[in-house]
Formats: sequence, C-alpha cells, structure tokens
Amino acid sequence: MKPGPLITRTTAGAGNIAVLIAHWAGGHTVSEEELLRRIIKARAEAHAQAVEEHQLEARRAHKKATKLRRVAAEDGGLVPAAQSDLTRAEHEARRHEAALEALGDFEIADIDPGQVGHRRKRIAAVRCTLLAFPVGGVAVGSWLLDGVVLLLSVLGTVTVCWARGNTPFELSVRPVPAELLADTARLVVEAAEAEPGLTVDTGEWKKQLRDYVEQALAVAKLEGQKGVHALELLHGLQEQGRFLGLTTASFPAKLRDAGIPTKVISVGGDKQIGVQYAELETALGHMPRLPAHLVPDLTAHPTLPSPESAGGFG
Repeated sequence: MKPGPLITRTTAGAGNIAVLIAHWAGGHTVSEEELLRRIIKARAEAHAQAVEEHQLEARRAHKKATKLRRVAAEDGGLVPAAQSDLTRAEHEARRHEAALEALGDFEIADIDPGQVGHRRKRIAAVRCTLLAFPVGGVAVGSWLLDGVVLLLSVLGTVTVCWARGNTPFELSVRPVPAELLADTARLVVEAAEAEPGLTVDTGEWKKQLRDYVEQALAVAKLEGQKGVHALELLHGLQEQGRFLGLTTASFPAKLRDAGIPTKVISVGGDKQIGVQYAELETALGHMPRLPAHLVPDLTAHPTLPSPESAGGFG
C-alpha cells in the first residue's frame, strides 16, 4: 500500500532535519581553514605564555643574585646559607635563559591533517552532548511527571517534520570569525613565506574540487543521471592521485567546505550522499560545463565535393 501524502511529506521532512542535525552535530559547519587557524593561534599563545613565564623567572633570579652580590660586596662575603641562595639564584637564571634560547621565535611546524580532524571530533563531541540534553529531558519528564510529556514531544516533532516537508536545508559552512582572521593573519603569512612546504589553505583545492565535480555532473547529465554519489566522486579523484587522505566518511564535509551542496540522492535506485545536478547548478550560478574533450565539435565544415564529382557528366 502506497503511503499517503501526509506520511510522505513528514518522512521527507524528518530526513531533511536529520541531515541538518548530523551536519551540525558532526562539526561540519566549521571549515578546515578555521580549524587550522585555531590550531595555529593556540600554538602561538602557548609559546608566548612559555616565553613570558621564563622571562619573569629569569628576571627574578637575576634580581635576587644581584642583591646577594651587593650584600657580599658590602659585608665582605656571605654566610654559607646566603652563598647557597646566590648559587641557586645564578643556576635558576641560567636555566631560564637556556629555556628562552631553546624556545626562540615562534615557528609553525607542519600541521598533521589528523590534528584538524581531532579538533573537529572534539567539537562534535560537545555538540552531541548538547543534543542529548533535550532527549534526556523528555525521557526524565515522561518517567517522573506524565506520559503526556512524551506525547507532546512526539506531536511537536511530527509537526515540525511535516512543516519542513520536501524542502532541504542549505548545509553551509560558517565564515571564519573576523577576530580569528585578524589574530592569525600575520602568522599564516609568515608560515607560508618561511616554509613553502607547509599546507596553508589558499583556496586552490576548492577550485580544483569544484571543477572536477562540475565536469563529473555534466557528464552524468549526458548519461541521463540527475546526480553522482560522493563515493563515486572520491574514487575518481583518488584514481588521479588527488585527495588521498580523505575517506568516504569525511569526503562529503570536504565537498561542503568547497561550497558544493550535498544531500541523499538516488542514482540507479541506490540512495547515498551525493551531489545533485540541479542543486550544483544553483550553487555555481550556471549549468555544469563539460570537460573540453567531451564538448561536441560544431566547427567542422561540410565535406567538399571531389574533383571527379565536380566534373559532372563530362
């Protein structure tokens, strides 16, 4: 029996809301650029704090040693206890100076992509915990107060799902906060100049990814398909030796970071996360373009008649 329009609309709304919640709870609203900058900022702040602490302790030790030397000069020497304090103060001063020399100027070492992923997982853990509170509140309220709490919660959820219907959410990535850009602008620029091998998000990978997906969707349209699964896109990229560090689980977030909308689509009866042709066209602002080698050649001239045929019946 085919489900009615009410059930179909509610089910579609529930799916759209579930995708939105998963996108938010998984930390995918935060771009890799922001995570990279936060890691850099945290390292810079930790380095500055360590330098400040060692400088403070070195000044204290020097001040104490200078005072004891002055006392020794005035009194013609120090008692054994004061002499031990002087030796300890000089040792502490040398130790903190050596630490400052070892710290040197702040430099950005290579940032492992795993660190970016780890920070995203920490964000996801916090957000999932926040999502657990309302669910736990409903469960506790239903148990301690009345089953009406559960009934009202279910009715409210169903109403929200029905209201959303078949309209999917736009899964976006929040812009990098202005204060974070200001705090890390100098550091990122210096890192790029000092270490050419350092992976700094210049945005070039986004253009490459958008170009690849655009061409893949244009080819799929020619073949009568309305979209391409993310798994197929990733396999195609990795066959070319690109984006090898990504997995099928992390690739959809990478697509969204590049401004490519994703959703659950059906291709050949198989439903998976992928990119739909119509939504990509909207995101790009133009129809996806074919790769050059597949564009039909419309410049070919008609075949000219041969000399024999041109001679007619002569």
